[in-house]
Amino acid sequence: MKSKRILTGDRPTGPLHLGHYFGTLENRLRLQDKGYECFIIIADYQVLTDRLETGTIGKNILELTKDYLSIGLEPSKCTFFVQSKIPELAELTLIFSMLVSVARVSRNPTVKDEIRSMKIEDTFSLGMFSYPVSQAADILLFNPSLVPVGEDQLPHVELTREIARKFNALYGKVFRIPEPLLGRSPRLKGLDGQEKMSKSRNNAIFLSDKPNIVRAKILKAKTDMGREIRYDPINKPEISNLLNLFHLLTKKPIDQLENEYKGKGYEEFKQSLAEAIVSFLHPIQERKLCLSDDDAINVLKDGTNKASKEAAQMMKRVVKAMKTDYGF
Repeated sequence: MKSKRILTGDRPTGPLHLGHYFGTLENRLRLQDKGYECFIIIADYQVLTDRLETGTIGKNILELTKDYLSIGLEPSKCTFFVQSKIPELAELTLIFSMLVSVARVSRNPTVKDEIRSMKIEDTFSLGMFSYPVSQAADILLFNPSLVPVGEDQLPHVELTREIARKFNALYGKVFRIPEPLLGRSPRLKGLDGQEKMSKSRNNAIFLSDKPNIVRAKILKAKTDMGREIRYDPINKPEISNLLNLFHLLTKKPIDQLENEYKGKGYEEFKQSLAEAIVSFLHPIQERKLCLSDDDAINVLKDGTNKASKEAAQMMKRVVKAMKTDYGF
């Protein structure tokens, strides 16, 4: 088993945005270029945890794959695969569900926050409640050493580590204990300055947003009272959020940005930020224009075939360790 391996991924619920980029995608690019073997799961079953409409999932899978390719992730270095095409993931999820208590899953803050934000306290499904266990299977079946995640996913990785330790203690060492890896901005706030950047909260800049859309969104982005462009997350959280975004896009130090826009107003600052975003997104969008659905399908077929072989080998190890191969 290769020691330099990562497992990470996304749900195919719509286009990727800058929160995804600076939260995990940037790390994926860095790690693939450092020689890590990258397994990237498109978690289509997890879409069903908070919605049951399936009509757009197939198209979203293809668009997500093209987004991956357009930012620079390479099929020669990354294995892109679809969760539902790997039946061993469901098998391992069932096994792991026996190793973790309902009380432990109930304490997961990310699940609680999502249920609360969607106002589904009395109607959430068993799948919604237990998806951190499914996510543990997604990770451990491919035995990575690192899991690039956003800050909100840290509780899931910690539960994964607990499950791996418990399995290893019961049945012998099979799974690595993976480490989480945060990006430069583990929880990028949205344009409202209050919540994380999110499709559902309508506060995101998508990688596919055209220049006129970007400019309109930034013009409407929330700012604090006054005109001073100063990084002060406590007293000026909204302009601080935009300064942080500017810093991430350009890699200019925040104090340099403060000096550049000293004495200037929010309008001029926002115009410059919008153009920085447009420039950042332009090469990504140009590369995506050259990609077809067939390109995405071929990448997914190759990746899912490779992932299937890896999954089968790992499940043989699991079954042997548990002494449930039985010989018939």
